[in-house]
Amino acid sequence: MTWLTNLPIGVLLFLTLFIVGIISGVAYWLLHSRFGDNRERNGMAAAAYMTALGSLFAILTGFLINSEYATLRQAQSLVGKESAAASRLAWASETLPSVDTALVQQRLGTYLFDSNTSDFKAFGSSDAEAVQNSAGFQSLRELQSISFTIASRPYVDSSTSNAMEESMAELTNVRRDLLSIAGSQMPLELLLLSAIAGFALIINALFVALRSGGNTVYVAFGIILIVALDLALIVGISAPFRGPFKVDSSPVETMASEVQSGLYLPWVGPGDTLKPSANACKDDASTCVRIGPDDPLQLAALLRLGSSDASGIDAYRGIELAIDYLDGTFDGSPGQLLNRDVAVWKLDDRCSAEGGRSGAGQLLNDELLIATIGTTCSGAAYQAAEPLFSEAGVLLVSAQNTAPVLTAKADGDSTYFRTAPNDLIQGAVVADFVGGDLGLDRIAVVSDGSVYSDELGTVFEAKVGSYGVAMTKSFSVTPSSDFSALASEIIGGGFQGVYMPVNSPVCENLMDAIANAQGGNQLAVVTSDACVVTSSVSAANRVNAYGSGPDVTALAKNPFYESEYKPAYLSSYGKEPLSVWNTSAFDAANLVFDAIRRGAIVQSDGSLLLPRSALVEAMRVVDGYGGVSNRLACTPTGDCAQSATIGIFRAPAWPVGSSAQFAQPVFSKTKTLASVVRGK
Repeated sequence: MTWLTNLPIGVLLFLTLFIVGIISGVAYWLLHSRFGDNRERNGMAAAAYMTALGSLFAILTGFLINSEYATLRQAQSLVGKESAAASRLAWASETLPSVDTALVQQRLGTYLFDSNTSDFKAFGSSDAEAVQNSAGFQSLRELQSISFTIASRPYVDSSTSNAMEESMAELTNVRRDLLSIAGSQMPLELLLLSAIAGFALIINALFVALRSGGNTVYVAFGIILIVALDLALIVGISAPFRGPFKVDSSPVETMASEVQSGLYLPWVGPGDTLKPSANACKDDASTCVRIGPDDPLQLAALLRLGSSDASGIDAYRGIELAIDYLDGTFDGSPGQLLNRDVAVWKLDDRCSAEGGRSGAGQLLNDELLIATIGTTCSGAAYQAAEPLFSEAGVLLVSAQNTAPVLTAKADGDSTYFRTAPNDLIQGAVVADFVGGDLGLDRIAVVSDGSVYSDELGTVFEAKVGSYGVAMTKSFSVTPSSDFSALASEIIGGGFQGVYMPVNSPVCENLMDAIANAQGGNQLAVVTSDACVVTSSVSAANRVNAYGSGPDVTALAKNPFYESEYKPAYLSSYGKEPLSVWNTSAFDAANLVFDAIRRGAIVQSDGSLLLPRSALVEAMRVVDGYGGVSNRLACTPTGDCAQSATIGIFRAPAWPVGSSAQFAQPVFSKTKTLASVVRGK
């Protein structure tokens, strides 16, 4: 009967009227030809049965119509329950770490989309195997797996866990009930009995019309019409997932659209949800990336990746861990994003403007490039990689750039963001430590000529002056400088300390020179995050060294970091972090993943369209993303870390390498970017 219930309402009505009309016409002709002489007697007998037959037909059809309509309403109610359960799950996931929130809601959005596009179609078929193998069924399994996995973790509070499990159980139960309704069929015997009763009523009415003539013929026609319409209605409402009267899936469709646009993400405001349009890609194909059904998502990492450059290597590890966690677990196997592998093209930024420009040029030649994470060094981005990416409209997110100049002013055409804290914060905290806690009066400031070094040194000098420091003097150095001569000049100049926000290997070379110089052990040596890496630990241990950077000991307060991320890092790489930037890179990668999820447009052939402008806009509206390294809110200038806790560590207990587990800051302070900007 599937073919019959699949008919449109107009065709079904026409077919029913045609069949009932033909049968009635044939019946009228037979009655007229065979009972013409006895029409009076037969008509009187038929009239006596009219009430009984009419009542029988009314009871049978009324029962069927009421029963099938109740089933239709039940199915519609279940669709509403499915949408409500999905909403409760989305709300419950908001209290999770943001990376988990994004994963649960992405799976939820996929399930709702697949439920709307494949499940309801499968429910309307007679193929039970198609229902079990529908995309919606597979998506529900994935949603269930990741929801229960996350809900069972110790960092998830019981109320959130219970809400997620209850919502998930409701979604599963609703689908089971919908499947049960889809598999049930109207009793064919009752339909046949109703049809027999209807035709008996029609024949009886024809007997009466033959006897009485006149207007009673119209009564017979009316009965014929009523029987046809009732039978058509019964057939029409007997299949809730096909035919003319079926359940409205718009609540699920609406919920899918809301979830996929980011409406339930706590770091996306209601007015900031994305609704990317494929028309934008049609108007200008160059602004979109088209990913084939079987193609990976192509990202890039433009980092300092030389064999001895621990900072960039450590950041790349953060990216690898982010890809690993795409399936909700750190299991050592890459996860998938939007059911696709994530490929990462690695290039070395060489910690220079030339390296940044060269790397950007190579990467931007790839039309399938979606976004890039980098650079490591501020100098490789400033007036180098950043303007090239912005001109091309390609998203660039750095986990390590800290130079204030990179985000000094808002630029509507910029595609640059960073999860690393602005050095306006670090410079101010180091000044508080050097001028306040150490109480130094004469300080040498050394720069290696890089944007990072110049900017951080300038911020430090501006801030430390408020402590009544008698003298600061700037020195310049390059990798080829005479470090021994510089060390002797600083020590001989009567300086009590030296602040050297320089990169490796300048950092190690200058500390070694100070250690070898007479009186070097009396000098307080303060450096910053670019030098707080495993390659500099040995040199730092030879002098009275302090190193500043994000206070990684504060990460212990993050339950996700302690129970999931840190064990995964140690398990994957067999040692403590090489620098302080791996968590910042993990967050940068996950923000890119979030932008891709919200900006992607799924095509009917399984391909994806990714409007570049939508990805940038997705980053601009981030406000309150609970990252592992920090809470992130991206401003128009590109700064996403609006505050930072900066720690000062004293060698040998630096927060990297084998001593990291014992490292505790000798000074730590949290400042907001707004406060240090106001304090200029």
